[in-house]
Amino acid sequence: MRLLRRTAAVLALLAAAVLPAAAPAAADTVDPATAPPVRTLSYNVCGAYTCQSPLDLPAWTAEVEEETLAWDTDALLLQELCFGQWASLRTALADSGYTAVWTSTDTAPGCAKWSADTRFGLGVFVKAPAVDRYAADLTVPAAEEGRAVLCARGPVDGRTTLVCNTHLAQYITPDNGSSQALAKADTWAAGLPVILGGDFNAGPAYPALDPIRAGLPGTGPFAEADENDRSYFTQTCRDAGVTECRSGEPTTSDGKKFDHVFLSARDFHTVRADAIDPETAGPAPLSDHRLLRAAAFPEPRPGTATPGDLTGDDRADFLAVKDDGNLRLYSGTGGGSLAGTRQIGTGGWAGAAVSHRGDWTGDGREDVLARIGDELWVYPNAGSGELGARLAMGGRPTGWSNGGALPLAAGDVDGDGLPDVLARSATGLWLHRGGPAVDGRPTFAAKAALQIGGPEWAGYDVILPGDVTGDGRADVWGRDRATGALRQYASQGATALAAPVALGGGPWTVADRRLAVSAGDVTGDGLADLWTTRTAGTAENLEFLPGTTTGLGAPAVIGTGGWQWLTWLG
Repeated sequence: MRLLRRTAAVLALLAAAVLPAAAPAAADTVDPATAPPVRTLSYNVCGAYTCQSPLDLPAWTAEVEEETLAWDTDALLLQELCFGQWASLRTALADSGYTAVWTSTDTAPGCAKWSADTRFGLGVFVKAPAVDRYAADLTVPAAEEGRAVLCARGPVDGRTTLVCNTHLAQYITPDNGSSQALAKADTWAAGLPVILGGDFNAGPAYPALDPIRAGLPGTGPFAEADENDRSYFTQTCRDAGVTECRSGEPTTSDGKKFDHVFLSARDFHTVRADAIDPETAGPAPLSDHRLLRAAAFPEPRPGTATPGDLTGDDRADFLAVKDDGNLRLYSGTGGGSLAGTRQIGTGGWAGAAVSHRGDWTGDGREDVLARIGDELWVYPNAGSGELGARLAMGGRPTGWSNGGALPLAAGDVDGDGLPDVLARSATGLWLHRGGPAVDGRPTFAAKAALQIGGPEWAGYDVILPGDVTGDGRADVWGRDRATGALRQYASQGATALAAPVALGGGPWTVADRRLAVSAGDVTGDGLADLWTTRTAGTAENLEFLPGTTTGLGAPAVIGTGGWQWLTWLG
């Protein structure tokens, strides 16, 4: 059914109180020639109701295509879209490099104007050769029209981004479905930048938008693209002299702003937006909504002080190599569970040993160290876990053979403020001290490797929890592969490790827990934690083992099935 917004007298009065009289649209025009480079269009096209366009399908398609290309759009979000419209526009925009995804929320008789398929829902078009599609229905009251959130994950202006589209409803309490849509976006983003737009059925100052403005730990807070348009500031904002206001240009024919584009604030800056009526040759508007054009500049993410954090959200993450040769990033929540996963390396990772502890390129971000074959590489972190072009570790990548040394990024073991590499070999555990980055390239110190652990390490798994003793040096855990015993070895700088201390709670045998990785203190209680796979019949689960004062506590299953296909956690 069509939304009840036009009969919601209370909400209409609130909107009238919040929004000042509209200034001329021309005063707010964002010039396509000079607008910031990351560009989004959001448009409720009213494909199935009495407000639907009088144009036929070819003319309607041509009009929307023209507006999309004129704005040099990176992401196009359409609501109240009939399947026939989506299919036609998908074909038209394909020649311009767009990939389209779709989800249906209902069927609507009015969609028969466009095709025999009367499905009705949401469409996302991204200017990218390929995207990953994510969709979920929102929980709505019985007998009400379905609502959903649809996302596409792929390159947006050269940076992998999650682009989400939704059409919320006032009958979804308490916030129109904002918190539901945001939770899905947080999971699917797995630490990436997020653009979330659509028809929210809420004016700029409505409390229903508060969850999105606040964001979640994984997404961070959001900025609305039209929040700095002084032409539409409320009088209160003008009097206060602020630079941002919960206001904006009306986007509906009856003078409301219910359409919004929100961008994760830590990933975008200098947002801009305006609303326009597409110029059509027909006798009536294209829709009862206006087309919202949004633009922003990308903002690079700085690094954080949280060890193990690859995505810049102050929460530790881990990596996994899959048996198909791809590399995955699992985004942590800060409590031991996972917010989501995404593939950050395609092919070429078979048999790799990956680790990440320390900034090797001097940009403040934690980078990835990978031994592939007998070569050792550093993959710079672009800020959200995306990897840049690999760099030879210390200028001498070869010689790290699969049958010999196993090098891992360990953090600052010797206490000199620079990250180090620990390498396990048949002769023991060796410390390769890191040097300062030179022009963004990783180096080893001009010092010989030091043996800090005896030959028994040839039979141990090296687990790197970081500094667990509080002295500023990274410590080491060793799992005896024969017995499953886990021991803690405190760093003593550039000398042999301290005598081991057994950790209680085990044993953690390889047969039962094939893979293990620690990101240090994940839960914030000052104690190092552990993730492991766990045999479950013919499959494997993922479990989280919280740290205790004497070892590790009771495990919690956080990933069910499928972990048997992973060959490495790091």
